[in-house]
Amino acid sequence: MRANILSLLSLSLTGCVAFTTSGTQETVLFSPTLETPVESARPVLKPHEGVPLAIEFACPDRLGTLMTSYVIPLPPVIPAGAVFEPVSYLRVRTPEGAETVLAHTRIVTQQGNAIPLSDARPFRRTIGNDGSVETTYALNKECAAFNGGVLEVAGFSYNNKSYPASQSRLQFDSRITADVGWWPPALFNGGEPLHGAVPDRHEMPAQ
Repeated sequence: MRANILSLLSLSLTGCVAFTTSGTQETVLFSPTLETPVESARPVLKPHEGVPLAIEFACPDRLGTLMTSYVIPLPPVIPAGAVFEPVSYLRVRTPEGAETVLAHTRIVTQQGNAIPLSDARPFRRTIGNDGSVETTYALNKECAAFNGGVLEVAGFSYNNKSYPASQSRLQFDSRITADVGWWPPALFNGGEPLHGAVPDRHEMPAQ
């Protein structure tokens, strides 16, 4: 990894550098059953219609291979050599006054391991203009570890109305990504780096 970075710096000091990278973009989708096709699963879970309760995963992108060259981009064939920390994030937006739902919501993996949100580490907390609260939790597992698991959302009360507990099956999905760019960028594309993405056959349609 260090040698690859030094190579990139060396090329950037001597002239125009083309660099290409390839990796994966990951996500965890929500579906009523494990048999639901990936195309029909949803990246954001809204358990109750008309209630501002929303849940979604955030997965770090993973760099797999790269390549640097003069001017002309070459296929990214050099392993990046990066070691990825097993981490993922879960964002939960709850309506004002309904934060108690977080205390009893949990993820149950396919192996039967329970991960209550009350035990997860809050990474960020923001309050919206409507009073809703968005809490991001850091989970000590890769997104792939949740494939086949279940998200159990606790029941709660909102606007003097009770909402029952619900469950949603988790599906892991990933797509291959590829990027190409040049340095300095001013030589190409009006000063902006050129980028492209090559999705695999599991790419979700635009939402």
